[in-house]
Amino acid sequence: MYTSLMATIPATKVSVEEYLALDRTAEIPSEYYDGELFPLAAVSVRHSIISANIVRMLGNRLEKTPCRVANSPLRVRVSPTKYVIPDMMVICGKPVLTDEYQDTVTNPKVIGEVLSPSTADYDYGEKFILFRKLESFEEYLLVAQDRARVEVFHKKADKHWAITTYEGLDAVVNIESLTMSLPMTEIYSGVELNPKAEES
Repeated sequence: MYTSLMATIPATKVSVEEYLALDRTAEIPSEYYDGELFPLAAVSVRHSIISANIVRMLGNRLEKTPCRVANSPLRVRVSPTKYVIPDMMVICGKPVLTDEYQDTVTNPKVIGEVLSPSTADYDYGEKFILFRKLESFEEYLLVAQDRARVEVFHKKADKHWAITTYEGLDAVVNIESLTMSLPMTEIYSGVELNPKAEES
């Protein structure tokens, strides 16, 4: 798993074709924004475990449904000149791919990000704005890694977004678009949380 450094490490401008050619052979994947490459940085153990927990739970619950969970570094093309890499996503129905390489999709239904100090503002802000360009996108999970806290943004029928905040290990996170729930105890299984963060 990686976390985006989009806000801090811009790279030399390249074309979309150059970006894809470079990224497909790179050891470290990058996001792409209007000609600039933004390498992803390695994440913490907590970040990786939380992400793996959620992917496993979603995968188990989505069996025998038309939906499947995928994780980083699968790309999402949000516009012709913008490519991003979420921690995890759920695609329902056939994945809509951009080319024969089958490593970039355009139709995630649910996207999840585990928050890191260096990228939280980006995940809440510009990255969420980019994801909302996708017609298929209906739900966004933002998961804290230092405390038991998950915020879920859900697209309503009128295209407005509603937010629900879940806090504490006794809470159960509801994902409306998939008609399922994820217990916080399972999301944070095997993770040592920060007691001071829980108290604040």
